[in-house]
Amino acid sequence: MEIFHATSTKVVRVTEGEKTGSTTHSKIRRRFGKSAGSKTTCVKFESPKSQMSLTTGKSSTSSLPLMQSIFNGNLPDEVDVGAALGPSETKSTSSCTTLNTAEHKCAHRVLISTACYNVIDGVTLTIRKIEAAILNAGGHVCILTTKSGNEANTNLNGVHRNRRIIFLDDAVKIPFLEDGKDSDDAYYLGVKISNDVRRKLDGFEATIIHLTATDCVGLDVIQYARDNEIPLMGTYHSNVIDYLNHYSLSFLKPFLGPFFTHQYSFLQHLYVPTPFAWDFVTDHFQLDRYTNLNIWGRGIDLENFSPKWRCNKFRKKLGILPSEVVICFVGRLVFEKRPDIFANVIRRLHGAGVSFKALVVGVGPYYEEMRKLPNTICMGWRRGEELSVAYASSDIFLFPGALETFGNVTLEAAASGLPLIVESECSGHLVRDGVSGFACPNGDEDAFFNATITLVHNQKLREGFSVKSREHSFIFENEKILSQMLKNYADVTAEFHAVFDGKHDNRKLVLKRQGYISSKLGPIVFPFSLRITADVILHTLTILNFFVNMYRSGRLIVRNILGRVNLVGKNWLRQEFIQQRVDSFLFLFLGHKKPIEESTSLARKSISSEISQSRSASAAPSQDIVWIRTIIEWVASVVIFNIWMQGTLQKAMQNLYEMSCSRKQGRETRFNQC
Repeated sequence: MEIFHATSTKVVRVTEGEKTGSTTHSKIRRRFGKSAGSKTTCVKFESPKSQMSLTTGKSSTSSLPLMQSIFNGNLPDEVDVGAALGPSETKSTSSCTTLNTAEHKCAHRVLISTACYNVIDGVTLTIRKIEAAILNAGGHVCILTTKSGNEANTNLNGVHRNRRIIFLDDAVKIPFLEDGKDSDDAYYLGVKISNDVRRKLDGFEATIIHLTATDCVGLDVIQYARDNEIPLMGTYHSNVIDYLNHYSLSFLKPFLGPFFTHQYSFLQHLYVPTPFAWDFVTDHFQLDRYTNLNIWGRGIDLENFSPKWRCNKFRKKLGILPSEVVICFVGRLVFEKRPDIFANVIRRLHGAGVSFKALVVGVGPYYEEMRKLPNTICMGWRRGEELSVAYASSDIFLFPGALETFGNVTLEAAASGLPLIVESECSGHLVRDGVSGFACPNGDEDAFFNATITLVHNQKLREGFSVKSREHSFIFENEKILSQMLKNYADVTAEFHAVFDGKHDNRKLVLKRQGYISSKLGPIVFPFSLRITADVILHTLTILNFFVNMYRSGRLIVRNILGRVNLVGKNWLRQEFIQQRVDSFLFLFLGHKKPIEESTSLARKSISSEISQSRSASAAPSQDIVWIRTIIEWVASVVIFNIWMQGTLQKAMQNLYEMSCSRKQGRETRFNQC
């Protein structure tokens, strides 16, 4: 049973399944509190024999015993509304909340804000699982996202009457991620919430807001939650700060660190996926000083990912011999997944004469280069049963990526019974080193190679690791994890009303007494100066995207010209020398410190392979030029201080204005009384 308090006499009518009325409201609190002031308590419930509506106002006294019996759960079958309530109290009964006396299920109305819902990756797959759990529990869900990705992905799991998608009408493409090509995997950042989108959000009437992306729209969503006094929480999905190192954008780190911290500081709770992620956000951003940190992992469907899906026909169709060991890689083929380490391990195994096949499931900028690797089969994206079969029909899972916030693909591989060879820190919670696989140091190619060749040659060890890997995945069973998220929604909502009295400003006072600190960017969610700074950065990225595309085109042209000169000059220029000269000249625009040495070291590993020769295929983080980094950090400090000053002044002016209005209203009230 639910009883609502409203801060105005107009109350929204909502049923268990969906909204059934269109009356307006200002703010709804899911709480039965004190019947004081001008608040109006509104209840409507259905019993098998009758239907009763009642409304109690400020002057109501005869209805209080009845209300108390309802609050205690004693719901009568029939009530004489006229006797219980006075004539003035029986109005507006159509705007009351309908409750069912028979095991009423409290349903959440969750607004989930995410950047790229239609780009299928680990983040959006997790969101879709949460979405399904909400709907299965009888709740409502609304996704706020950009128009990125493939439109066909909007309803991958079908449509539902309690589900809606709201697309932002203002977003910009993130440069550098797709080698300058438009594709269904391009990522976008939201810029702002328009008035039209805001009206759609009002129509959804969320009871809790779940933030998953820390972009400019995230700030607008936070402000929307504060304006409407809606509980607000978030989940941490991507280590964006470290991603910047792989895309020559590390100059943005001094700006983005405080920007992310500023957003997280307004959340009641932030849920991180692993203890490693907890340590990371605590050590780098001190987020434990700004908000309440909790751990919420990721779940796996142990039926969809299981050794039972192993299929010899699948292997035979791909030309895999029974004696060949299949080494599997699943994920986007991008910098941060370290395709260079995987590629070098495959080449070294081939050079050693090992009998194996490499199976790559995924797409990205390096798909074509991965296809050129020896003994390698690239399948592109696979979903559903095809993906389950691909996992289970492999023998080893090799994933060198070091920037996984949880490692969904690693968990899927473990549930499929594969021995794991993964990076030791961010994926260490999913592997028991020496028991279910090997945890290798970040970037240590030799460690990954030695672990792989050990498992390739030792069938008994593979079989033992396989059993333990599957067993370890049981603790991440999907239903348990998703049920915990639903409980998180309930806990955050209850805390918002019970501890903070349904007001975000009260949370700030409570946390201040508990020793939490305010954001470096000030008390305002989206101050004017921060919006200007964000707009400048977004437009700068757009301009940089243009120049990066020019660079890529220029690099190709220069290589072709030097290649022709090399051919005419009877090989007086070596291929690696051409590569070094091109990288030395063109990569100056992206701030690489030692492109020549990096290209040379890669070329030594395999001169014949393009993925080794090309610096673009190496996922090793680029190094900053020290003096440039120092200047940028100084500029960032000045900008952040100015934003803090402007935000503080803006807040002070708002407080003065509110005080002035309050005093004016008080004088008018006293004058009217006289």
